[in-house]
Amino acid sequence: MTYRIDDLEVPPGDPFRYDSLERRPLVEFLSGLIKRLNGPFVMALDSAWGSGKTTLVRMLMEDLKGKNFQCTYFNAWKVDYVTDPLVAMVSSIDRVDLGAEEANSTFRERLKTVKKVTNLVAKRAVIAGAKALTLGALDVEEEIESVASELAGDTVGDIVNAFNRESELLEKFRAELTAAVAQLPVAGKETNLVVFIDELDRCRPSFAIELLERIKHLFDIPNIVFVLSIDKQQLEASTAAVYGAAINAAEYLRRFIDLEYGIPAANSKRYTENLMKRFDMDPIFAERTASEIAYDRKNFVEFFTLLANAMGLSLRARERCITRLRVVMDQTPSTHYLDPILVALLIVLRSNNAALFKSVISGEASADTVMKFLASLPGGKEFQSGRPGIVIHAYLLAADSDHDRAKEQDDQLRADVENDKLPGDTRRRAADLLEMKRHINGGMRMGVSLAPVAAKIDLAAMVRE
Repeated sequence: MTYRIDDLEVPPGDPFRYDSLERRPLVEFLSGLIKRLNGPFVMALDSAWGSGKTTLVRMLMEDLKGKNFQCTYFNAWKVDYVTDPLVAMVSSIDRVDLGAEEANSTFRERLKTVKKVTNLVAKRAVIAGAKALTLGALDVEEEIESVASELAGDTVGDIVNAFNRESELLEKFRAELTAAVAQLPVAGKETNLVVFIDELDRCRPSFAIELLERIKHLFDIPNIVFVLSIDKQQLEASTAAVYGAAINAAEYLRRFIDLEYGIPAANSKRYTENLMKRFDMDPIFAERTASEIAYDRKNFVEFFTLLANAMGLSLRARERCITRLRVVMDQTPSTHYLDPILVALLIVLRSNNAALFKSVISGEASADTVMKFLASLPGGKEFQSGRPGIVIHAYLLAADSDHDRAKEQDDQLRADVENDKLPGDTRRRAADLLEMKRHINGGMRMGVSLAPVAAKIDLAAMVRE
């Protein structure tokens, strides 16, 4: 059984083969933009966590590679345990292979010096921090004792000399890295080295801010373009965590980022279809005998996509929803009705508004309460008045466990149909609701119940993802 899926594959040389979010036009736009840039430059791709930034970045990187760019990637979140992010960034550049023997040899030779300086800078940072904590009681290797002694002095001359030596080290770092990157065109590559930094917003705050500082002060050299994958709102929160709530976090981050690009939301039915395929849902639907297979699957995909879009679910949240669908279907005998439209509504509600979900299944919230919530969402009034809204409303009416309330609602709908003082749209909607409810409860069914489906969705919510 498939309750967790791997990251979407981005094949080398064919980055858009599985582009279920229809990101190709965006990727090609960004690729063209990077081609026109002259480094140093820092671009930030901004969208909320779980919105597909990592897949977009991988597509962009593969597209750029196909256009003869040298790219390197590192996941900042996976290395935020290190003391100095400089080490991780240089490590990612060290993995670059230019291919052309002569250019690659020169590139490697230059990087040797870059790495030596990186090691010194990192050691100095560790020693300075340790001395601050231990008041100088430090047992260090002889190799770096001289570095420690520079930081131990207490005269003005010692401090000035230490500063000068630090400045010389950093200038050496920039000069050697500049010379290394200059080998790209020698190797037949595009001029810019493109460095992708992913998951920055998930790092511990101090690491994220120090990484930005390192980019600004050490990597501000010709022909390097940084592409940061961020949730800017979260990164602003990290800034406030480091420097205090009084800081203007948005203004502070502008010091480091030359261009921000907001990634538009992906609301594609194609993505839902892709999730159904990756979770291997078709064989599960094919086993069902209680209703039409194609009808159940089609309705779930259509209504789930509409509801997920209306409630603004992230791609990661949608993935969790399909995990829950898989659990629900595994726990529902093939001879039982699935009611996929109702399942879609409850799964999305459980993800987006757990309090309303519980009120609905307990019988406390009426069908009208749910419809008012849906109408309050962006574009919700159009959704409510259209066919999808009528179908969902009818299912909720049919599943109402409060029989007195259900009878009152039926009586009110019949009264609305016969009330010629009401607008025609209102009367037609009431008639459509009554007819749809009759259709849902028709045939051999004993009625629709929310409780069994809701219990399975709650069970699915406990599955570790």
